Amino acid sequence: MSQTVLVTGATGFIAQHVVNELLKNGYTVIGTARSETKSQPLIKLFKEKYPNGNLSFVIVEDISTESAFDDVLINNKSITNVIHTASPFSYGIDKSLEDAYLNPAVNGTLNILNAIYKYAPQVKNVIITSSFAALKQYGNEYTTHIHTNESWNPINWENDVKTENDGYSASKTYAEKAARNFMIQQDPKPNFKLTTVNPPYVFGPQCFDDYVSNKLNTSNEVLNNITKIDPSNNEPQVVFGALAIDVRDVAKFHVLPLSNENLQSERIFLTSGPVTAQNVLNIMNESCDPLKGKIAIGDPSKTNEIIEKNCPKYDLSNLKSIVGDYEFINLEKSIVDVFDQYYKVNSV
Repeated sequence: MSQTVLVTGATGFIAQHVVNELLKNGYTVIGTARSETKSQPLIKLFKEKYPNGNLSFVIVEDISTESAFDDVLINNKSITNVIHTASPFSYGIDKSLEDAYLNPAVNGTLNILNAIYKYAPQVKNVIITSSFAALKQYGNEYTTHIHTNESWNPINWENDVKTENDGYSASKTYAEKAARNFMIQQDPKPNFKLTTVNPPYVFGPQCFDDYVSNKLNTSNEVLNNITKIDPSNNEPQVVFGALAIDVRDVAKFHVLPLSNENLQSERIFLTSGPVTAQNVLNIMNESCDPLKGKIAIGDPSKTNEIIEKNCPKYDLSNLKSIVGDYEFINLEKSIVDVFDQYYKVNSV
């Protein structure tokens, strides 16, 4: 019998790839969406791709409402696994940082866990989309600390949150800590195991061309902004120093814990490697034909120096001990696939 997986926020960028991975592997999927307007196009697209796939949607308008997920779990006793991807991430929201980021992230996470605990004792696995933001260090530690799955962001909401980026980082940290504290504090203990997936910048194509517009989604728009650097600029380009991962790998590691017991209860930190404006420009100039001759070159000879100075250090030994030498999709393929899809939909 096929296992049934509830995917919250199933219309999102990462979540669509998660649903795709689940359907590809024969799971029955129930997704949540904020409206039928958001869910119906996806049902149609996935039905065309997987004619025998089993996908349905339920509407959850506001995940921060205390009983948001209760009816979903009460009315769908076939659900045996939950993948919680729903969380706010959209800069420019006209709300306080607390209302825009912290409350929805923490309350949404606790609401789904409480609903499972109360109404779905048959659920065995819960996978939550967290973030590298919940691991990363600040100041000099950002580039000197060796980040692992045991690292925790030391951010304090009252003292450290000044910007939207701070609000996002804190919300992911506080939400993940709330989830892990939930598992410790319940009596009796929950029947399910809790796993988190902690990706850094997530790049890669949309699951469907239909979701490509003139503006890329939040993470991929970072790449688009790099194309706007003055083409005559031949100085080394930093802009930011970070880590990257492809959305298709992120999706796989949301699904793998359902079949790999060694990944269950883990904190899955993923990255394919460092990313700065300079190595993005290198890839674009070498491999993205529509952009060649139209964008900055920067100074490719300084790439390694820029990465060493500006990007976080990391160690994936814990993950490798579980899954072996998993081959992540590299940054070049992520970027090339983003722009191939973009220019297929939009004229050059």
